[in-house]
Order: sequence, then structure tokens, then C-alpha cells
Amino acid sequence: MRIYLDEGFRCHVSPGVGLTAAETDLFEGKAPEAVAGYRYIPAGKRWVRGDGRVFSGEMAAPWKPWAELDAVQRAYERTRNEELTAAMAEMVEEVYRRDMAEME
Repeated sequence: MRIYLDEGFRCHVSPGVGLTAAETDLFEGKAPEAVAGYRYIPAGKRWVRGDGRVFSGEMAAPWKPWAELDAVQRAYERTRNEELTAAMAEMVEEVYRRDMAEME
């Protein structure tokens, strides 16, 4: 997945001025709004927190409250599951219609 990082290694899902593109599989299946709540440090890079603590990549950690990110992700998954269920129901209905047409 392609993400975009600002100078503080905060994730963005769309390109923008001052953002650097990065590729990672860590966020596959995540809601875009949840991805934007993470800080991602690519391999070979490091980030120094305001208190001087150094974090080296590859690393991902939430910078927004976990409960908020979890709620966003769960809503995203519910929506995706509903969409998949509706698509499967439509496929089953189509097979049923086809079978009924053949039996007539």
C-alpha cells in the first residue's frame, strides 16, 4: 500500500505538498481514516520524539487515541462486510433467476 508521510512520519492516504511516498503492507485492509491516525517510520529511517527518544524503522504506532482508531476500523469493516453480503446475495439471486428461467 502506498502511503504518504509528513516530516513527523504521520501517515496520509493521499499525496500532498511536503509529503513523501512510502510503500508498506502494514496497513492493508485498514480504513483510510484509521491509517491517518498512525505514524510510520520506514526501514532505515528514524524519528526523534519531542522528549528526545529515538524510534527506528520499520515501525508503526498510533498517534491518535487507540479507541478512536479501533472504532473507525470496526465501522469500516462492518460497511465492507455489508457490501460483500449484498454482493453475494445478488449473485445467489441471479443464479436462482437463471435456474428458474431454465425450468420454465
